[in-house]
Amino acid sequence: MSKLRTHASYWFKRFELHTIRKGWPTLMVRNHFGHSIAKDEAFLELYGRLYRQKVLLQTISEAYNLWDLCRSTGEFSNADIAEAGVYKGGSARLMCGVRGARNLHLFDTFGDHGGMPETSAGIDPIHRKGDFGDSRLDQVKQLFSGESHIHFYPGFFPATAASLTNLQFSLVHLDMDIYQSTLDGLIFFWPRVVTGGVIISHDYSCNGNAGVKKAFDEFFAGQKVLRIRLWDTHVVVVKPPHDGQ
Repeated sequence: MSKLRTHASYWFKRFELHTIRKGWPTLMVRNHFGHSIAKDEAFLELYGRLYRQKVLLQTISEAYNLWDLCRSTGEFSNADIAEAGVYKGGSARLMCGVRGARNLHLFDTFGDHGGMPETSAGIDPIHRKGDFGDSRLDQVKQLFSGESHIHFYPGFFPATAASLTNLQFSLVHLDMDIYQSTLDGLIFFWPRVVTGGVIISHDYSCNGNAGVKKAFDEFFAGQKVLRIRLWDTHVVVVKPPHDGQ
Protein backbone atom coordinates (compact mmCIF):
# COMPACT_ATOMS: atom_id res chain seq x y z
CA MET A 1 0.00 0.00 0.00
CA SER A 2 1.46 3.39 -1.00
CA LYS A 3 2.13 6.10 1.60
CA LEU A 4 -0.51 8.32 -0.06
CA ARG A 5 -3.17 5.59 0.15
CA THR A 6 -2.19 4.81 3.74
CA HIS A 7 -2.46 8.49 4.70
CA ALA A 8 -5.84 8.88 2.99
CA SER A 9 -7.15 5.70 4.61
CA TYR A 10 -6.08 6.93 8.06
CA TRP A 11 -7.93 10.24 7.74
CA PHE A 12 -11.02 8.60 6.29
CA LYS A 13 -11.17 6.15 9.21
CA ARG A 14 -10.76 9.03 11.62
CA PHE A 15 -13.67 10.90 10.01
CA GLU A 16 -15.88 7.81 9.91
CA LEU A 17 -15.25 7.02 13.58
CA HIS A 18 -16.15 10.61 14.47
CA THR A 19 -19.43 10.48 12.52
CA ILE A 20 -20.44 7.20 14.15
CA ARG A 21 -19.78 8.55 17.64
CA LYS A 22 -21.88 11.62 16.79
CA GLY A 23 -24.70 9.50 15.39
CA TRP A 24 -24.41 11.02 11.93
CA PRO A 25 -24.85 9.01 8.71
CA THR A 26 -21.49 8.09 7.21
CA LEU A 27 -20.51 8.64 3.60
CA MET A 28 -20.11 4.92 2.91
CA VAL A 29 -22.34 2.96 0.50
CA ARG A 30 -24.21 1.72 3.54
CA ASN A 31 -24.35 3.86 6.66
CA HIS A 32 -24.12 3.12 10.34
CA PHE A 33 -26.86 5.50 11.40
CA GLY A 34 -28.98 3.69 13.98
CA HIS A 35 -26.73 0.60 13.95
CA SER A 36 -25.79 -0.99 17.29
CA ILE A 37 -22.13 -0.29 16.49
CA ALA A 38 -22.75 3.30 17.59
CA LYS A 39 -23.42 2.10 21.14
CA ASP A 40 -20.66 -0.49 21.32
CA GLU A 41 -18.25 1.73 23.20
CA ALA A 42 -15.73 -1.03 23.91
CA PHE A 43 -15.38 -1.67 20.19
CA LEU A 44 -15.21 2.01 19.24
CA GLU A 45 -12.56 2.71 21.87
CA LEU A 46 -10.33 -0.16 20.79
CA TYR A 47 -10.87 0.48 17.07
CA GLY A 48 -10.04 4.14 17.57
CA ARG A 49 -6.86 3.32 19.45
CA LEU A 50 -5.69 0.85 16.82
CA TYR A 51 -6.30 3.15 13.86
CA ARG A 52 -4.45 5.96 15.66
CA GLN A 53 -1.53 3.57 16.00
CA LYS A 54 -1.87 2.90 12.24
CA VAL A 55 -1.85 -0.87 12.69
CA LEU A 56 -5.36 -1.66 11.43
CA LEU A 57 -5.94 -1.73 7.67
CA GLN A 58 -9.49 -3.05 7.68
CA THR A 59 -12.46 -0.73 7.43
CA ILE A 60 -14.67 -0.12 10.43
CA SER A 61 -17.32 -2.45 8.99
CA GLU A 62 -14.78 -5.21 8.51
CA ALA A 63 -13.36 -4.59 11.97
CA TYR A 64 -16.83 -4.93 13.46
CA ASN A 65 -17.40 -8.14 11.51
CA LEU A 66 -14.36 -9.63 13.25
CA TRP A 67 -15.28 -8.23 16.66
CA ASP A 68 -18.84 -9.54 16.53
CA LEU A 69 -17.95 -12.97 15.15
CA CYS A 70 -15.21 -13.43 17.72
CA ARG A 71 -17.61 -12.45 20.48
CA SER A 72 -20.35 -14.71 19.07
CA THR A 73 -18.10 -17.78 19.03
CA GLY A 74 -17.13 -17.29 22.67
CA GLU A 75 -19.39 -20.19 23.68
CA PHE A 76 -16.77 -22.54 22.22
CA SER A 77 -14.43 -21.79 25.09
CA ASN A 78 -12.40 -24.98 24.64
CA ALA A 79 -11.51 -24.19 21.02
CA ASP A 80 -8.81 -21.70 20.12
CA ILE A 81 -8.82 -18.79 17.67
CA ALA A 82 -6.23 -17.99 15.03
CA GLU A 83 -5.21 -15.42 12.46
CA ALA A 84 -3.04 -16.10 9.44
CA GLY A 85 -1.76 -12.91 7.86
CA VAL A 86 -1.18 -10.68 10.88
CA TYR A 87 0.87 -7.87 9.31
CA LYS A 88 1.01 -5.13 11.98
CA GLY A 89 -1.37 -6.85 14.37
CA GLY A 90 -4.39 -4.56 14.41
CA SER A 91 -7.08 -7.08 13.52
CA ALA A 92 -5.59 -9.70 15.84
CA ARG A 93 -5.57 -7.21 18.72
CA LEU A 94 -9.17 -6.35 17.95
CA MET A 95 -10.22 -10.00 18.26
CA CYS A 96 -8.19 -10.30 21.42
CA GLY A 97 -10.58 -7.81 23.02
CA VAL A 98 -13.47 -10.30 22.89
CA ARG A 99 -11.74 -13.69 22.86
CA GLY A 100 -12.42 -14.49 26.50
CA ALA A 101 -10.08 -17.20 27.79
CA ARG A 102 -9.32 -18.68 24.37
CA ASN A 103 -5.77 -19.03 23.12
CA LEU A 104 -4.88 -16.82 20.16
CA HIS A 105 -2.47 -18.19 17.53
CA LEU A 106 -0.87 -15.70 15.13
CA PHE A 107 0.87 -16.68 11.88
CA ASP A 108 2.92 -14.33 9.71
CA THR A 109 6.39 -13.95 8.27
CA PHE A 110 6.63 -10.77 10.36
CA GLY A 111 9.03 -9.29 7.84
CA ASP A 112 12.01 -11.21 9.19
CA HIS A 113 11.28 -13.99 6.72
CA GLY A 114 10.89 -11.76 3.69
CA GLY A 115 7.25 -10.77 3.70
CA MET A 116 4.78 -12.38 1.32
CA PRO A 117 5.79 -15.67 -0.33
CA GLU A 118 5.70 -16.33 -4.06
CA THR A 119 2.46 -15.31 -5.76
CA SER A 120 0.61 -17.06 -8.58
CA ALA A 121 1.01 -15.31 -11.93
CA GLY A 122 -2.32 -14.32 -13.44
CA ILE A 123 -4.22 -15.12 -10.24
CA ASP A 124 -2.73 -12.60 -7.78
CA PRO A 125 -2.54 -9.45 -9.90
CA ILE A 126 -1.71 -6.81 -7.30
CA HIS A 127 0.75 -8.61 -5.01
CA ARG A 128 4.35 -9.68 -5.36
CA LYS A 129 6.80 -11.69 -3.32
CA GLY A 130 8.06 -9.58 -0.42
CA ASP A 131 4.93 -7.44 0.04
CA PHE A 132 4.14 -6.50 3.67
CA GLY A 133 7.77 -6.99 4.58
CA ASP A 134 7.64 -3.99 6.93
CA SER A 135 5.88 -6.02 9.64
CA ARG A 136 8.01 -6.52 12.76
CA LEU A 137 7.35 -9.17 15.39
CA ASP A 138 8.59 -7.08 18.31
CA GLN A 139 6.26 -4.23 17.37
CA VAL A 140 3.28 -6.56 17.01
CA LYS A 141 4.03 -8.10 20.39
CA GLN A 142 3.83 -4.66 21.98
CA LEU A 143 0.14 -4.49 21.06
CA PHE A 144 -0.48 -7.48 23.32
CA SER A 145 1.36 -6.18 26.37
CA GLY A 146 -0.35 -7.55 29.47
CA GLU A 147 -2.25 -10.22 27.52
CA SER A 148 -1.66 -13.93 28.09
CA HIS A 149 -2.10 -17.03 25.93
CA ILE A 150 -0.93 -15.26 22.75
CA HIS A 151 1.22 -17.48 20.54
CA PHE A 152 3.34 -16.22 17.63
CA TYR A 153 4.52 -18.34 14.71
CA PRO A 154 6.99 -16.39 12.55
CA GLY A 155 7.78 -17.92 9.19
CA PHE A 156 5.97 -19.35 6.21
CA PHE A 157 2.59 -21.00 6.72
CA PRO A 158 1.65 -23.89 6.79
CA ALA A 159 5.06 -25.16 7.92
CA THR A 160 4.74 -22.98 11.04
CA ALA A 161 1.55 -24.83 12.05
CA ALA A 162 3.10 -28.29 12.01
CA SER A 163 3.02 -28.62 15.81
CA LEU A 164 -0.67 -27.67 16.11
CA THR A 165 -2.38 -30.56 14.34
CA ASN A 166 -4.24 -31.63 17.51
CA LEU A 167 -5.86 -28.24 18.17
CA GLN A 168 -9.43 -27.22 17.46
CA PHE A 169 -10.56 -23.72 16.49
CA SER A 170 -13.76 -21.77 17.03
CA LEU A 171 -12.75 -18.86 14.80
CA VAL A 172 -10.04 -18.43 12.18
CA HIS A 173 -9.35 -15.16 10.41
CA LEU A 174 -7.51 -15.48 7.10
CA ASP A 175 -5.93 -12.35 5.66
CA MET A 176 -3.48 -14.00 3.30
CA ASP A 177 -4.24 -11.88 0.21
CA ILE A 178 -3.12 -14.47 -2.33
CA TYR A 179 -4.38 -17.75 -3.77
CA GLN A 180 -1.93 -20.39 -2.52
CA SER A 181 -1.62 -19.05 1.01
CA THR A 182 -5.40 -18.80 1.35
CA LEU A 183 -5.83 -22.33 0.03
CA ASP A 184 -3.17 -23.58 2.46
CA GLY A 185 -5.07 -21.86 5.28
CA LEU A 186 -8.32 -23.58 4.34
CA ILE A 187 -6.66 -26.98 3.98
CA PHE A 188 -5.10 -26.74 7.42
CA PHE A 189 -7.80 -25.02 9.45
CA TRP A 190 -11.15 -26.22 8.06
CA PRO A 191 -10.84 -29.82 9.33
CA ARG A 192 -9.95 -28.39 12.75
CA VAL A 193 -12.83 -25.92 13.06
CA VAL A 194 -15.48 -27.11 15.53
CA THR A 195 -19.10 -27.51 14.44
CA GLY A 196 -20.62 -24.02 14.60
CA GLY A 197 -17.20 -22.39 14.39
CA VAL A 198 -16.25 -20.06 11.55
CA ILE A 199 -13.57 -19.12 9.09
CA ILE A 200 -13.70 -15.50 7.97
CA SER A 201 -11.46 -14.12 5.25
CA HIS A 202 -10.57 -10.64 4.14
CA ASP A 203 -10.44 -9.70 0.42
CA TYR A 204 -12.93 -12.30 -0.89
CA SER A 205 -14.89 -9.55 -2.66
CA CYS A 206 -11.84 -7.48 -3.62
CA ASN A 207 -11.31 -7.56 -7.39
CA GLY A 208 -7.58 -7.06 -6.99
CA ASN A 209 -7.29 -10.14 -4.77
CA ALA A 210 -9.08 -12.61 -7.03
CA GLY A 211 -6.90 -15.44 -5.74
CA VAL A 212 -8.68 -15.36 -2.38
CA LYS A 213 -12.10 -16.01 -3.92
CA LYS A 214 -10.63 -18.64 -6.25
CA ALA A 215 -9.15 -20.51 -3.26
CA PHE A 216 -12.48 -20.51 -1.38
CA ASP A 217 -14.54 -21.47 -4.40
CA GLU A 218 -12.22 -24.34 -5.29
CA PHE A 219 -11.87 -25.63 -1.74
CA PHE A 220 -15.61 -25.69 -1.02
CA ALA A 221 -16.72 -26.87 -4.47
CA GLY A 222 -19.19 -29.73 -4.08
CA GLN A 223 -19.65 -29.13 -0.35
CA LYS A 224 -22.91 -27.96 1.18
CA VAL A 225 -21.24 -25.01 2.86
CA LEU A 226 -22.52 -21.48 2.35
CA ARG A 227 -20.02 -18.77 1.55
CA ILE A 228 -21.65 -15.66 3.04
CA ARG A 229 -20.39 -12.27 1.94
CA LEU A 230 -20.12 -9.57 4.60
CA TRP A 231 -19.22 -5.90 4.27
CA ASP A 232 -16.82 -4.79 2.93
CA THR A 233 -14.74 -7.60 1.41
CA HIS A 234 -15.23 -10.37 3.98
CA VAL A 235 -16.60 -13.84 3.44
CA VAL A 236 -17.57 -16.15 6.29
CA VAL A 237 -18.22 -19.89 6.34
CA VAL A 238 -19.80 -21.67 9.31
CA LYS A 239 -18.81 -25.26 10.02
CA PRO A 240 -21.93 -27.44 9.63
CA PRO A 241 -22.34 -30.93 11.06
CA HIS A 242 -20.52 -33.62 9.06
CA ASP A 243 -18.41 -31.03 7.17
CA GLY A 244 -21.32 -30.18 4.88
CA GLN A 245 -20.88 -33.33 2.82
